[in-house]
Amino acid sequence: MPQPKLPRHLPLNALLTAALAVGLASPADAAAELERIRIHAVTESHELIAVSAAEPHKIIRSVKLVGLGSDESILGIDYRVAYGVMYALGSSGRLFTVDVETGTLTPVGTQVFALALEGKRFGFDFNPAADRIRIVSDAGQNLRAHPETGTLVDFSPDQDGVQADGRLAYAAGDPAAEKPAYVIAAAYTYNQQDEKLTTNFAIDAGRASLVRQGSIEGTQPVVSPNSGQLHTVGQLGVEGIEDAHFDISDVSNTALAVLTTATMPAATLHHIDLGTGAARVLGPVGSGERLRGMAIEP
Repeated sequence: MPQPKLPRHLPLNALLTAALAVGLASPADAAAELERIRIHAVTESHELIAVSAAEPHKIIRSVKLVGLGSDESILGIDYRVAYGVMYALGSSGRLFTVDVETGTLTPVGTQVFALALEGKRFGFDFNPAADRIRIVSDAGQNLRAHPETGTLVDFSPDQDGVQADGRLAYAAGDPAAEKPAYVIAAAYTYNQQDEKLTTNFAIDAGRASLVRQGSIEGTQPVVSPNSGQLHTVGQLGVEGIEDAHFDISDVSNTALAVLTTATMPAATLHHIDLGTGAARVLGPVGSGERLRGMAIEP
C-alpha cells in the first residue's frame, strides 16, 4: 500500500473570511494560484484530459480510458489526496482506480455496490477526514463507499442488509426547506490545523445554488453529511444548469466547478466563492465537450 502524503491546505474559517472579503486578494495572486492548479477531466467520449485552471481551453495531455464494460460509463472521478491516486465511479455501481498516464481502469474489489445507484447525475468526492467517498445524486441518494474494498459503508450496521445514508433534504428553516434537492456535484474542504475536520459542499442544479451538506467544520452542534441535511450557501448566478462537476484544491481550498447550461453548452470552468456561492467564469475546458467527471490534481 502506498504511504499517504500530507496535503498542504488552509483552514475553512480563514477560507470563508477571505471569501467574504471581496477584493482582498490581488489579481496577480489569484492568477498565480490558478497557474498552480492542474485539472483532470473525463470527457463524454471517455478521454481523460489534463488542463491548467489558468488556461483550461489548452489540453496538456489526453489519454483514452480503458477497462470499462461494454455498457458502462464513468459517473465521476476524484483523487484520494493522501495517496495521490485517482478513483472513478462506474455506472454499474463499482469503483475503479485510474492510471492517469495510461488511462487504465482497475476495479476496486470484486463486487458491485449492494445498493443500486439512483439518478442520472452524481456527485463523487473523497472525504479527506474519514478517507471515504461521498456519492450523491439528483434523485436524493446519499452514499459512502470504502476505497479499499469498493463496497458501500452501512449507515445502520445493526439492521439487516446495507443501509444508505440519509436522503438529501433541506434543513428546517432553510430558504429551500420542503423543496426538492437536485444535487449533482459535491466537494470537501481541507483543514490544516486539524485533518479530522472538513466541510462538505455541493451544487444543487435545480436551484442553481451552492449548498452545504451537514455543518461547517468546528461549529456546534455537529451535523454529519451522513444525515443528508442540506443548507443553502448562496446562488451561483448561473441559471439553467444541466450538468456540474465540482472539486476543491487541497493546497489552497480553491473551489472550481465545470458547469454546462442550455445557453452555455460548452463545458466551462468557474471559480466558486465558498462564502457566497458566486461563480466566476474562467473559460471553456478543452474543446468544450461535456464532461463525466472532474478532479483537481493534489
